[in-house]
Amino acid sequence: MPERALDRVVRGIRSLSGAALDLVWPPVCPACGAGMAPGCRERLCAECRSELPLISGRACRRCAMPLGPFEEDNGGRYCVDCGNKSLVFRRAACAGLYEGPLAETIKSFKYTPRARCMHLAAYLAELLAASLNRPGCGLEFSEVDVIVPVPAHRSRRRERGFDSTAEIARHLARRLNIPLELRNLVKTCSTRQQMGLARAARLENVRDSFKVRRPRRLRNKVVLLVDDVMTTCATAEECARTLRSADVRETRVAAVARAVEGRTVPSGAAAVGG
Repeated sequence: MPERALDRVVRGIRSLSGAALDLVWPPVCPACGAGMAPGCRERLCAECRSELPLISGRACRRCAMPLGPFEEDNGGRYCVDCGNKSLVFRRAACAGLYEGPLAETIKSFKYTPRARCMHLAAYLAELLAASLNRPGCGLEFSEVDVIVPVPAHRSRRRERGFDSTAEIARHLARRLNIPLELRNLVKTCSTRQQMGLARAARLENVRDSFKVRRPRRLRNKVVLLVDDVMTTCATAEECARTLRSADVRETRVAAVARAVEGRTVPSGAAAVGG
């Protein structure tokens, strides 16, 4: 059978299986729980799509924090907070803010049974890919050699049934046409949840908890480290430090959402609406 015909058959089977799944589990908006029509191709309801807190304006090139119209960006290099930090990675970008429909969608993806949430990986990767392509994004993904997801510990993967960040990275790699390196950067020990911890405590919590298994595959390459949420940059920083020890040339960070704990986002920093 010709390759194109085979592709059409596979897509047809997937469509039928999706329709059957809709009959068993009628689709609902992962952000607000509102019912959606069976077979609906949209991942969020119309209201939640209109309220997605996507970042469209200026953002710090180092930590992806959105900047207001009158906030100093130090010549387009970094925000005032990053001026007081020494980060291993120098560039970062995020699709939106970790709040509202975007935060709820990420939570649904991470904590809902696998069969009902895996379609959200492609959606979240799509949002991230669009942000990396937007004018003014300083991450320059065209210079990236390989994508590496922030890894979950094996106990967390068993608990959830899958690695949510790895799934997002898988779809992002396809969209950007960049090679994906899975299970090379690994988490060697289980750490407590980062939520609620200050930056110093977060750094200490993840210190020496990652390892590169096959350094030669990453040597002298520009790595795009992918995560679902970035808050204080502690996890990304530790991953970047580990990658640097494996002779990675440069690490850049891309996350679906930027949390803004303890910081007020300046007016005009984010555009609402997806």
